[in-house]
Amino acid sequence: MSVAPSAAAPSAWRQFTFFDIVPVKDVHDLANSPDIFRKTPEFSCIISTSLGPLVADIHGSMYLLNNDFETTKSWIAHAGGRVTHMVERNVERITQEESSVHQPLLKVWDLQASEKKSGAPVLLRSVKVQSGTRPHPVSAIAVTSSLAYLAVGLADGTVLLYRHLDQSIFSNSTSLTNVPKPRTVHESPTDPVTGLGFREPTEDNPNVYLFIVTISRVLVYQVSGKGSGGTPTAVDEVGCALGCAAMDWHAKDIVVARDEAIYICGIEGRGACYAYEGHKVSVHTHRNYLVIVSPPFVPSASAASATVRNFVAQNASVDNADITKVVVFDLENKLVAYSGTSDGVRDVFSSHDQVYLLTNDGRLNALEERPTSAKLELLYRKSLYLLALNLAKTQHLDDASIADIHRQYGDHLYSKGDYDGAMQQFVQTIGHVQPSYVIRKFLDAQRIHNLVTYLQELHNLGLANSDHTTLLLNTYTKLKDVARLDSFIKTESRRMSPDGETEELPFDLETAIRVCRQAGFFDHASYLAKKYNRHEDYLQIQIEDAGNYKDALTYLRKLGTEAAESNMARYGRALLENLPTETTDLLIDLCTSLAPRCR
Repeated sequence: MSVAPSAAAPSAWRQFTFFDIVPVKDVHDLANSPDIFRKTPEFSCIISTSLGPLVADIHGSMYLLNNDFETTKSWIAHAGGRVTHMVERNVERITQEESSVHQPLLKVWDLQASEKKSGAPVLLRSVKVQSGTRPHPVSAIAVTSSLAYLAVGLADGTVLLYRHLDQSIFSNSTSLTNVPKPRTVHESPTDPVTGLGFREPTEDNPNVYLFIVTISRVLVYQVSGKGSGGTPTAVDEVGCALGCAAMDWHAKDIVVARDEAIYICGIEGRGACYAYEGHKVSVHTHRNYLVIVSPPFVPSASAASATVRNFVAQNASVDNADITKVVVFDLENKLVAYSGTSDGVRDVFSSHDQVYLLTNDGRLNALEERPTSAKLELLYRKSLYLLALNLAKTQHLDDASIADIHRQYGDHLYSKGDYDGAMQQFVQTIGHVQPSYVIRKFLDAQRIHNLVTYLQELHNLGLANSDHTTLLLNTYTKLKDVARLDSFIKTESRRMSPDGETEELPFDLETAIRVCRQAGFFDHASYLAKKYNRHEDYLQIQIEDAGNYKDALTYLRKLGTEAAESNMARYGRALLENLPTETTDLLIDLCTSLAPRCR
């Protein structure tokens, strides 16, 4: 009899119920689990394939199931033995290891091709797996997506690597034994292999690597590229038990689960480490989740785990029956997405984008993930908006949905009086939330600095209209913030127009000139008018607003005869009254020459 493990998550792990456990029923008998699991309980392994779940029993039989868990194809894969490991690659190819009393066998099947007589899948290759003269059971198997490389780990610490397996399988050879001779890439008689995984090429690194996990350490072997073919390099001196290693959801690093923690190992060494104590019998990856199964134990009301204590409280007559704890982790967001107990779990597998738990008595349960909207609502109720944002990104929500979370977070901070923090969130909603929604909140004089921040970003993104420009300039002038006003109107930043051919200012020029004039900032208004050749505006500001008659007269000389004449008709009287001699000289020049002379 075992005792309940101490599997309580430390305080760093937030716990939520993002999954519901739902019994899976037989389509013809809704009172029971699928028939295949009740009538064939002696399974050796289950995997998910592109055609549906594939099940192998201890008698060497295989069963391919459809989405309703009904058998669509069955055959005897190995008479007198049992299938111990399976993996699907290249869509329809299935690779498996079979153990017999004599020697393990490696078989490759084509699930989409059938034998005419038996209807069984076509067997493409069948070879013995052998290292040395004595047979050893297979402990782990891994294969690349293209079936180019296959690795087999043995209980005696040996790892065999098959290279270019795809070329031999897809060749015209009809020989079942036409498989490249494997290379022994690792040997350690006292350290059994407990896990294998391939890291396939990425944009940053085109090479293939093989992770080798043993009881005591994690090693990496370079399979392809420059420098390949050497000896495996230890990247961590922490190993794990059989079944407690799995490639992560990116197929980039390997996850190693030990009693004290969860370790992530990459090709250059150990990466993240997550403290989570408790015995672990197996780990499984499902999208961005990590599923950990504990070994069977007798539940106790004094258990360290709240999940176990709740189970005991809700099941008064447990009759000392062993139960298994299942925990689903979201490591990227550092939270527990599900924690529950079940009768002894025999196997965990993913299919139809769901996680399934098969119990020892043949019952099948599905861990159904709640909709993202329901998970977000749960986080909103707890005011966990930062976590909601992280969750939305890992769930790949669209920009509009993420902006709505920023809006709700901003509303929350605003209600708490944190106006600076609220504005940081509202800025993230630009382009998705109407600006008026935010502007109305910050029109109060005490929050005008926050309003400036929002209006500036609205202009920077090219989403401001003339009303927004008017409001922003009015806030500058009301605050007498000359530095920001200078920075705004003298900006050199431009954006392309919708036609992609012309450049536009990030604000409405006419509005900016008008507001600066009305506020008495004549220097700023004249700067804009002169810079962007608004001649009439410039002269009007210099003569009517600023009284800079000499500057206006100089400007008139540079405009050319036609423009100077039209503006002299408008401003000649004012110029003659203030600069009679200089204005008379300009009039003479206009009457006696085609172009004004420069002085």
